[in-house]
Amino acid sequence: MKKLKLKLLTLLLFMSPSLWASQERIIETYIPVANLQYELLEKNGIELKKVLFYSNYASPEADISSVSWSYIINTPHDRFKGLDVNLAHIKGLKVDMEYLYDEECRVTIDSSNMVHEYKPKVLKKILEYVVKATELNMKEAQASCEIQRTSKMKKSESSLTPLKIDFEKEAFKVFRKFKSGVKEAPFIHDSFYLLGYSSDGKIAYIKEYDTDPADMVKIETVIQDLVTDKILWRDEFTREGNISNIDFSMFWKEKKESILQQLKYHLIHPFSSNVVLSSALFNYKNEKLQLHSLTDTSYSKDWDIHFVKDSKILLSSDKKGEKVIDTKSYKSSHLLDRQAIGYIRLGEDSSRIAVVVANLHRGWEGPPHLIGYDIIGASLEVGFKVKKR
Repeated sequence: MKKLKLKLLTLLLFMSPSLWASQERIIETYIPVANLQYELLEKNGIELKKVLFYSNYASPEADISSVSWSYIINTPHDRFKGLDVNLAHIKGLKVDMEYLYDEECRVTIDSSNMVHEYKPKVLKKILEYVVKATELNMKEAQASCEIQRTSKMKKSESSLTPLKIDFEKEAFKVFRKFKSGVKEAPFIHDSFYLLGYSSDGKIAYIKEYDTDPADMVKIETVIQDLVTDKILWRDEFTREGNISNIDFSMFWKEKKESILQQLKYHLIHPFSSNVVLSSALFNYKNEKLQLHSLTDTSYSKDWDIHFVKDSKILLSSDKKGEKVIDTKSYKSSHLLDRQAIGYIRLGEDSSRIAVVVANLHRGWEGPPHLIGYDIIGASLEVGFKVKKR
């Protein structure tokens, strides 16, 4: 019986794939793998390796599409066991072969729906090696096909536009005692744009910093987990000197593709166009909730002014009690005040909100002072404690 199995395996390895169609067989496939002696972007950072797959998919289609299959390396080292070394095994990447007419065929390499964390230059190089591997696999399968690459995103994704949200009205109101005497500029303030949110409590947004009087542009894109408040991904766009022609639209044009890829990876979908900053006092399931801010300040002789030393943001319910949702302490700061000014709802059915906190920093030469923003996650259901009487 053992000899018979060995003969069958030998036949599988050496018989022509064209004779097997959809029969079970061993496929020999070129895949791109990382050369651990180099960085991926270096000249020899990626190599093409010929590996074996066991499959009963039709030939030669499987010989082509297998370039993107998972390939778990065999190793005696425990820390590498279960490691997938195929760089082409990217979620959403499709390599498909189809017959047209008159025995002609086409191989489509579709990268339009990929979900990944690669930087654009690295991804571009990996896809170039996917093409090279596909060409070799076509040659091995004796398939002379036209290769077509598709990388365009869906219209709904590519047309996503950041939503600029007006936080200034509420921020100016809570900080009114600090406003400057200049009617046209009571405060300097950062600008805030919403991108989207996920069903499991993530939010994506953009901060455009007011860097006046410095000759620079600084725009930051953030994906944040509103359960832990951990920053999952952050990207910074900065330009210094001669910035007269650099604005938000130029930033979006340069960064849009990489940002959309991250939104896709974190399963984030756009906010509706009518999203707004809701009041710090609101109703939820027949209970009244309110955001509170507590600050403790200390006097600075050097500046002859009080700066924030400790800050707490609280959420109270008339039925469930109260909870602290954020605390910060400052050894040294130029923070004049810190206040929760409202919240953003993550869809109509979500019990988690994104609380918007405004921070008032002293202007370098005094008023007008600068307003910036933090985002804090809060559950409307759990964590409340009834105050002891």
